[in-house]
Amino acid sequence: MRRIVTGVGPDGRSTVVFDGVPPVAFRGGSGSTETELVTDGGPGDPAPKTAVVHELWSLGTEPSVTTDDPTATLTAASWDVPPGETKWIITQMGPDLFTPMHSTPTIDYGLVVAGELELGLEDGTKVMLAGGDAVVVNGVMHSWQSGPNGCVIATVLVGLRASER
Repeated sequence: MRRIVTGVGPDGRSTVVFDGVPPVAFRGGSGSTETELVTDGGPGDPAPKTAVVHELWSLGTEPSVTTDDPTATLTAASWDVPPGETKWIITQMGPDLFTPMHSTPTIDYGLVVAGELELGLEDGTKVMLAGGDAVVVNGVMHSWQSGPNGCVIATVLVGLRASER
């Protein structure tokens, strides 16, 4: 996986300020809330029942053009995005990864890039998603089950207002 970040160079013109493997990723497995920091960009394909989450970018409530990388100093995974802020992640799920019913204090815009993924909801609804499908997880309880070949999903997390957390 390659990440390109543009910004403003010393001469005031647009330029590429980063081109390479995202510097920070976290690895975890089915049913576990524990993650480990991966500094080598993570595996090409995660093992069965594991996932690697690449943190690509984050923005505060008043974004500005910058050459600082907000992901460079991360040492722990966090899905608790402050109200009005955003975080962009790519999750590589190995085959048959299951994440039990959970919620995050975010609205998540997801796009399945490759593979298949089943979304489960509290009322028993199960929705199968495949490459090219988009999903909005509106701060509700949900579960995920990756398909037999794994899945890659790109997600933007938007922090909910304090009154909705």
